[in-house]
Amino acid sequence: MKKIWKILVCSLALVFLLTGCGEKIVAKVNGEKITEEQLNIKVEQAAAMNGYDLEGENGDIVKKFLQEQMLQAMIMEKLVIQDAKEKNLPFDKKVLKEEMENFKKNFKSEKEYQDFLTSMKLTKKGMEDIYKYMLTYNQLFEEVTKDITTPTTDPEQYYNEHPEEFDQPEMVQVRHILVEKEEEAKEIIALLEKGEDFKKLAIERSKDESVAQNEGLMEYFPMGGYMVPEFEEASFALKEIGSYTKEPVKTDFGFHIIKLEGRQEPRHIPFEEVKDAMHERFLAEEKNTKFQEYEQELLANANVENLLSQENEEGNVEEQGQEEQGQGQELEQEQEQEQAGNSDQEEAASGEKN
Repeated sequence: MKKIWKILVCSLALVFLLTGCGEKIVAKVNGEKITEEQLNIKVEQAAAMNGYDLEGENGDIVKKFLQEQMLQAMIMEKLVIQDAKEKNLPFDKKVLKEEMENFKKNFKSEKEYQDFLTSMKLTKKGMEDIYKYMLTYNQLFEEVTKDITTPTTDPEQYYNEHPEEFDQPEMVQVRHILVEKEEEAKEIIALLEKGEDFKKLAIERSKDESVAQNEGLMEYFPMGGYMVPEFEEASFALKEIGSYTKEPVKTDFGFHIIKLEGRQEPRHIPFEEVKDAMHERFLAEEKNTKFQEYEQELLANANVENLLSQENEEGNVEEQGQEEQGQGQELEQEQEQEQAGNSDQEEAASGEKN
């Protein structure tokens, strides 16, 4: 009995050593492991953030796609963090704390914040890790691109060579109130007719989640698909500043009451208005290009083992082998049937001769 017990203990110890507490490794980045559990957490978070259903009809296809995408992102994340450590870039915990506190200010209560984390498959530590990586990434970005201070593209020359890009169409700015039912929208219009303040009603009655930040006011927009057709048509139909729709405007989001707050006529934007933005745009483009080249260089020089990719390739080969084997068996069956048919015909011919 003791001998059997010793064998069992040794077997379990061997399994423990071989499996590493049951952790399945899906990638190694310069010796650092990424486990299947870590990958699946990222996949669930990505699915939650993008509204993908992993349990639906095409759940397996979506999950496989997300696994491949998220694993590539996790590999690059490892490389960035490793290089940041190698460069001894300082990390300020105070900045992380401030960023987290600023993010929490977007929520009305602690419960709302916790509900958000739950819906996104996140924990408090998970959110801190995201911000920590973002801050590390930004530090590294600034370090790698610090030598690029002036874009090689001259903004004024570009402006003169591409005049059509700076033709601004007619644009309007509106404030709106969004509600679920037409009856409520008509009730609000009746209150406006009696002199109620539009902004006040927007804050009190609109179900648009952005109303807490913008009080129902939207940025200037042109015709041509920037808003849903019904909303766009109703907005441009208003002619006088301060006028509003007298009937509810129905869209897929609900019923809107729309007020015209401003209008800009078509014009060609002067260079002085856009030169600073163009300078920043070209600078950002060149910095992004350099950082992408840096990322590719990191990847090229790293020792990366993508075990998930190898597993998928082996699975595809196995599936192909099974398919070819199945086709071979079908072909053999057809040949046997054909031979059997030929034998029957020969026997019949022989009988006729006799």
